Amino acid sequence: MFPFQVVYRDETQAARALDDERVLALIRFREPAAPLIDPRSGVIPLPELGGSSTVEVWLSARPVRVGVTHGVSHAGNDAVLFLQCRLDEYAPDALQPLTAMAYRRLFAAARELGYPHLLRVWNYFPAINRECGGLERYRAFCAGRHQALVAELTEFETHLPAACAIGTDEPGLRLYALAGRTAGIQIENPRQTSAFHYPRQYGPRSPSFSRAVLKAWGERHHHLYISGTASIVGHASQHVDLMAQLDETLFNLRALLAQANRLTPEPLRPALLKVYCRSDLDLAALRQRIVQALDADPPTLFLQADICRRELLIEIEGLAVGSAS
Repeated sequence: MFPFQVVYRDETQAARALDDERVLALIRFREPAAPLIDPRSGVIPLPELGGSSTVEVWLSARPVRVGVTHGVSHAGNDAVLFLQCRLDEYAPDALQPLTAMAYRRLFAAARELGYPHLLRVWNYFPAINRECGGLERYRAFCAGRHQALVAELTEFETHLPAACAIGTDEPGLRLYALAGRTAGIQIENPRQTSAFHYPRQYGPRSPSFSRAVLKAWGERHHHLYISGTASIVGHASQHVDLMAQLDETLFNLRALLAQANRLTPEPLRPALLKVYCRSDLDLAALRQRIVQALDADPPTLFLQADICRRELLIEIEGLAVGSAS
C-alpha cells in the first residue's frame, strides 16, 4: 500500500482541502488572496500555462501530524514526511550560504522527527541564470547545496535525493522535500553523466542530486521520484529547437524508467508530470508528443519558469508508479 498519493485539482475544488486531516501538503502556483498559515500550505510562484488554476495536493493514506521544527514546516504519517522551508536572501551574493543553511535545517528537522532519508527535494529561487559576484546564481546554489550534503551524508554519491532547481520571478529561496524513515535506491541515467560527476566547467561544485530515486512501499508497490530532466546527453546540452529538446528529454525519461524497471516486479508508469517551459507554447502539441513518447497520458501541469541552463527551453519532472494488485 502506498503511504500517499499526489493529485492535481482545480483551485476552486481545493478551497477546503486543508480541512482534510489526511492532507500532507497543498501547493499553489500563485499567492492566495489571503495568507495561509497552515504548515501544509505552500506556494511556488510560477505562472501556469494554459489558462487553468491548479493546486497540487499530497494526500496521505492516514491522518497526518503537523508542526514546525527548526523553522521547517512539516506534515507526516507513519512512513513519510513532507517538509517546506522558505528563507529570504539577506544580500545579493548570499545564495550559497543561505542554501547551505536551508539544507541543514531540512536535515535537522527530518532527523529529529525520525525521517532521516531525503528522497526528493524541490528548489525554487529567483534570477537563476543571473551572474552575481562573477558566479551564476545556479552555480552558487549548487555550491551551497554541495556543502550541506557533504556534511550530512556519509555516502555522498550513493544516497543523493532526486531534485530539481527552477527559477522564479519572486523573491525568496523555497525548498520542499519528501523524507522517509527508510532510504530509497538512487537511479542514474546511462545516457547522461551523473550530475555529481560534471566537469568543472559547470561550476566550482557539481550539482548534487540523483537522476531519480526508487522507493519501495512493501514488496510490490514502488514510487519513482524523477528529477528535473532536460535535453542533456553526457553532460552537454543538446539542440536549440524546442521540440528537438523535448524529444531528447523524453528519450532521457524513457531511459530512466527502463533503468528503474530492472529493479521492480511491475513496470513503472508515469503517474504525474510537471513541465517547466521558458515561454508560452502550443501545449496541445507538447502534450501529444509526451503521450506518444511515454505511451501514457498522466496528469500534466505546465508552468512558465527559468531552467538551470540558459540554453535549455524545457524541463520535465514527475512521479512514476508500479503496483501489483
